Amino acid sequence: MVVRLRSAVIESIENTETKRLKIVKISSKEEGASVSIELPEALCDTLRPQDSVVVVMDSKPLAKGEKSKLYLESKVFRTSGDNDLDVIGTVGGLRLTIALSKPTAAQRTTFDTEKIYFMIQ
Repeated sequence: MVVRLRSAVIESIENTETKRLKIVKISSKEEGASVSIELPEALCDTLRPQDSVVVVMDSKPLAKGEKSKLYLESKVFRTSGDNDLDVIGTVGGLRLTIALSKPTAAQRTTFDTEKIYFMIQ
């Protein structure tokens, strides 16, 4: 089942303690979700704070499409939460965290796999 955040906004792009790494924070108040991902500076060039984006996550490879700003494969390390869902993973050794409020059963099963595919449009 695809998890799609249609009304997401890039809240901020912040420097980290590690040189040339940024933390991109994305939230969707409408869907009750937030995403935080560490990325190299070079991958942040197409992303701007306050930009409206669509975030798509699935356990199967996604069709990238021409509008895709970023496409990643992530390894899922841990999922937790009863009513809410918190997911911790990595993208090439960099941290990815996802928080979903009141996810459906189908959305939960998306993160039951070892890998997820993540796209920002």
